[in-house]
Amino acid sequence: MSLKVAVQMDHVATINPRGDSTFAMMLEAQERGHYLLHYTPDSPALRGNVVSALAALITVIDKPKGEHFTPGEASRIDLSTRDVVLMRQDPPFDMNYITLTHLLERIHPKTLVVNPPAAVPMRPKNPRHRFPRADAANHGDARPRANP
Repeated sequence: MSLKVAVQMDHVATINPRGDSTFAMMLEAQERGHYLLHYTPDSPALRGNVVSALAALITVIDKPKGEHFTPGEASRIDLSTRDVVLMRQDPPFDMNYITLTHLLERIHPKTLVVNPPAAVPMRPKNPRHRFPRADAANHGDARPRANP
């Protein structure tokens, strides 16, 4: 059974296909026969009760940057008509990100949202308490300090 998968990520033209995990997931999904659409985080909108995005069919290719994808024609689609939405943007935890998470909550569970907003922790990836040398005395200073 083929799935219709919408991928929310930074524009695919900006990524390095050799090291991007989202690109690797897209290649694998395509290899398994699933249909891929790509849209950027600035595209989703709520009109009435419909969460939509300006999305394009995309073919991903295991080639170097600049040759790694072929986009289709973009059109506004109802995201709830997709089987899966894969949310793969790097979050700055700003109002745009928070708004996007609330929009995607509206289509889940009818549409499976992978990396669902409720599962994405609202904290930095590298909290300071995990790095004891990055204490307040060294905050904002890239120079190493001597161990006491």
